Amino acid sequence: MSQVQELLEHTEKLYDHVQKGLPEDEPEDYLDELNQYMEYRQKLIERLSGDYTDKEKELGKQLVEINKLIQPYLNDQMKHIKMQLMKIQTKRTNNTKYANPYQTNRADGMFFDKRK
Repeated sequence: MSQVQELLEHTEKLYDHVQKGLPEDEPEDYLDELNQYMEYRQKLIERLSGDYTDKEKELGKQLVEINKLIQPYLNDQMKHIKMQLMKIQTKRTNNTKYANPYQTNRADGMFFDKRK
């Protein structure tokens, strides 16, 4: 099996994995597996040589097309993860404000007496 063909097969596996989408219940497992696919794929890309047969050039064109299909899935999943992180950060901030509302000093001229 040529390196290009192996890369194509691995890219198809990555595409199948990405199509499943980011699960709500166990995203860590999904992301770990995605990371493994991406790392192995990067190693395959680094091992490619510059001399290709006509068949390998055709496989390369298929690789480019599959990459174009994979990228929107990855972008959507990245947006989803960023939104979840922003929600978590907002919740954390709100919980801190609720637990100790006088922790932050306000710069509007108000004065809080710290004596008990």
